[in-house]
Amino acid sequence: MVNVAETSSTQVALLHRISSIVSSDQDIDSILQEMVSLIMKITHSDACLVYLIDRATHEIVLRASQLPHDAEIGKVRLQMGEGITGWVAAHNSVVALASNASADSRFKAFSTLPEDTYEAFLSVPLVDIGEIIGVINVQHREQHQHSSDEIALVTFIGEQMGGVIARARLAEQSQSAVRRMETLAAVAQAISAESYLERILQAISEMLAETLDSAVCSILLVDDEKKELTVSAARCSAPDYMHRMPIRMEGSLIEYVIRQGHPIIIPNIHTEKQYRYPELARKSGLMSLLAAPLTSQGKVIGSINVYTRTERNFTEEEVGFVKVVAGQAAIAIQNARLMSETLDMKRTLEARKMIERAKGILQHKHKLTEEEAYLRLRNESRRLRRSMRDLAEAVILADDLNRKENGGSAAPGKVTVRDDSDIM
Repeated sequence: MVNVAETSSTQVALLHRISSIVSSDQDIDSILQEMVSLIMKITHSDACLVYLIDRATHEIVLRASQLPHDAEIGKVRLQMGEGITGWVAAHNSVVALASNASADSRFKAFSTLPEDTYEAFLSVPLVDIGEIIGVINVQHREQHQHSSDEIALVTFIGEQMGGVIARARLAEQSQSAVRRMETLAAVAQAISAESYLERILQAISEMLAETLDSAVCSILLVDDEKKELTVSAARCSAPDYMHRMPIRMEGSLIEYVIRQGHPIIIPNIHTEKQYRYPELARKSGLMSLLAAPLTSQGKVIGSINVYTRTERNFTEEEVGFVKVVAGQAAIAIQNARLMSETLDMKRTLEARKMIERAKGILQHKHKLTEEEAYLRLRNESRRLRRSMRDLAEAVILADDLNRKENGGSAAPGKVTVRDDSDIM
């Protein structure tokens, strides 16, 4: 038990220790373990567990313990108000039970946590600038009367370390965002160098699914003529989703995204009247949807759709990230379309040049006008059901062969095409 006379000097020592933790630039897991060790040292307790609030799910999640709870870290979750821990989080208040803690009406036991059998239980908020971000639980195997100084010191640690942990979480999220952006930058670089659109879009959908723990992540593109949406790429753990026919856009949720140009979040697609495939969603085990528009040159050309198996309220950070991904996907699509148009123009120009050259050969060989030479090529193209480019290429090849056979000079008379027919 902490002596009253030692409280002030202990707080100073704690500040020095907290300062050293801050300056050590450790990751959040290391910081939490340091805090656990620190609390156990000053309280002489038998257990210390730290829970952090997951803003995305509004749950309190076990993040650190002095015992090796590898299987439980990140898995033990409580709703706000559930158990003593949830009660402390909901009310931002301290709970101190000297004995028989499990008999408290608020207590919730976990069979995987042996600490739940301990007698004494102290639960203190973990606070960042007045906002609760987690809960610290301190436990003793035997009965233990928590002094006001002991409670004050643990509360002091919760207040001082709350800011450190909040900043570490923000840094962790920022680093994650940087890694995401680096991945997207690499994808964007690949987009500018190659025209493998399907491969790029597939990579984007897979990366999004892994990052957001999504059961299905699809990229849909708009067919303006048919007023439909088609699946262009998808990372999918629900096979039936991929067998859908093109989606009629009118009246659908995705039409809203495309018309408005803004993301939408549907926590439960089963209760959403505009969702077109409730039976497929039920069969595939899908629950929540985040859909973001793909915008290219001011026009929405499709959407990215992220589905989860559990009901989920996506965070602003997650929505922002999906919007960035959507921007990269739109760049990929636009680049691919520009490349396709450029290749089409190049092929068209090459075909025209080839036809012009073939016309010149026919004019020279058969004393034809330019129009007569063109009509002969066109008519043969229709008769043989081959493109004019293919016929022009055959005429040029035949002329080259004739020149070689005649020592470089063109032989008069009919041009012989040495493939499957005589064109002229």
